[in-house]
Amino acid sequence: MGKPYKTIVLEDNFEAARDALKGELLMEAAKAGGFVIEGHAKVNAGSGRPGLQIQSGALVNSIHVEERKKTEKKAEVGVGTNIVYARIHELGGLIIPLNFSKLSWVNDQGQRIFAGAVHIPARPYLRPAMDENEDKIVTAVKTEIQRNLDRATK
Repeated sequence: MGKPYKTIVLEDNFEAARDALKGELLMEAAKAGGFVIEGHAKVNAGSGRPGLQIQSGALVNSIHVEERKKTEKKAEVGVGTNIVYARIHELGGLIIPLNFSKLSWVNDQGQRIFAGAVHIPARPYLRPAMDENEDKIVTAVKTEIQRNLDRATK
């Protein structure tokens, strides 16, 4: 008598698996990675980075994930803010007067200060959130993809 054969059943879940990795479900995976960046950027902007001091909380509260591009095969999100001064904090730069000969502001002691230009040092909060959390971002994307595959193929 010969050896008994073991039957292997291969279910055709390939179409369901393909569907789990495109369109809106792919966007959900991209957003999962974006939310990791968003969370760490908010921590950084909320005093996690030297030089950044919370005045109103507007910068922290404005950091968000938004869908940028979604096709059946690609999903892209952006993480950022629409606050005007966000860029100067992230990158640093020189502020010069446009309509007057001098810049003017009142300091913490109530004194009026005048200057021809002001150099703002870079106080990055967004880029480090991405650079320092690459593994967490990849894990979040993989976890969402796996969850979508599991749901689709069960």
